[in-house]
Amino acid sequence: MRPRLRIRRERFGFTLADAVTGKVGFYGDDVAAALLEGARYEDLAEHQLDAVPLEPNFRLVAPLIVWFEITRACNLPCRHCYISAGPRREGELSKDEILDVLQQLRAAGVFALVLVGGEPMSHPHFVEILHAAHDLGFVISIATNGTYITQEMIDRLPREECVVSVSLDGTSFQKRLRLTSTYEDIRSRLELLADNDIKTAVMTTVTQYNLEELEEIFEFTQEKGLVFGLAPFSPLGRGRRHPDLLPDPSVATRASRLYARNAEDRQKWYPKLGLCVTSFLNFSYQLAHAMRREFCAASLAYITSNGKVYPCSVCASAEKFVGGDLREQPFQEIWDGEFGGIRTIGFDSFKGCKTCDLAAPEAACAGRCPVMSEVYTGDPLQCGASPYLREANRQNRARKAATVGRSEGE
Repeated sequence: MRPRLRIRRERFGFTLADAVTGKVGFYGDDVAAALLEGARYEDLAEHQLDAVPLEPNFRLVAPLIVWFEITRACNLPCRHCYISAGPRREGELSKDEILDVLQQLRAAGVFALVLVGGEPMSHPHFVEILHAAHDLGFVISIATNGTYITQEMIDRLPREECVVSVSLDGTSFQKRLRLTSTYEDIRSRLELLADNDIKTAVMTTVTQYNLEELEEIFEFTQEKGLVFGLAPFSPLGRGRRHPDLLPDPSVATRASRLYARNAEDRQKWYPKLGLCVTSFLNFSYQLAHAMRREFCAASLAYITSNGKVYPCSVCASAEKFVGGDLREQPFQEIWDGEFGGIRTIGFDSFKGCKTCDLAAPEAACAGRCPVMSEVYTGDPLQCGASPYLREANRQNRARKAATVGRSEGE
């Protein structure tokens, strides 16, 4: 039985994560005495912090989430792969090195782990690595292309605090984007996961061509009781070769409607999922807006299969802001390092943001990433949002404003 409360000491108090509600929060030093006296989670609200000291280069004592790329090997040659997966990286970590890294992450106090690739299930020791991570108490997500999902694999998956996140990008478009993977095949594997009551998320990529098909997939997830998620195509990795996949503003209105439906649908899922990677990711977004900079290297990190540590998957793809090499330094030492100065780049560092209508906190602009800024403009401190993202953000902002207006008028 895994504990209900996960607790980690911070410089300013504690981070607490509740397995029943899935809520994550910062608490004062006095919460320790309350817990020792047997206080229930429901009684801890008075100890929750409304603010924490955000000194320059702020970071938590360890990431909330680590994405761990256990291999870059993959059986699919997807056109949009951010990491250009396919062959193994040169000098990939051995099984024993991976298990040692898991121990280091546990000692650092990392709460959640995303096993990624490549295709993580293609690793010859995947099941052993997965169970080692689960036994250490990590909340786990497995990011997979779905082709290795079989009844035999399902029978070997942990059932508690482990979500299988399957990529699916269309009906007919699936084969166009992933070449050797079909919608029919992945759909049958998703149905198998659903029949086995495995907590499953379907992750999709918005491109210029597949929005109508993603709406169909959303309906399928509703029918089967699966979590749905979507993210825009980014021209990273192999995706740089296919700029035509980048959605433009003409699809933003329709996409924003799907985002809104998905956001509403997810609210009903959070109580059912309990503590999951999304719990920590949502909290990281809140932290980012409080810090006025990206949460990369503040609450999350990404480890490549050859042992390099980056602030996030985008930085890993571009090989920017590397923090260190796990074959040369322990994880905690890397985390306490500089990560190439990315923690010094705040929202106010970006040119043009002060006069942009999306710079207001309520707009929740996600375009202030130095790597994506450089990809789109050649300048790491220009706007990092594509025209599609800017228009979709405006649409979402208008919808939120309309919702607030209706609520206030009732």
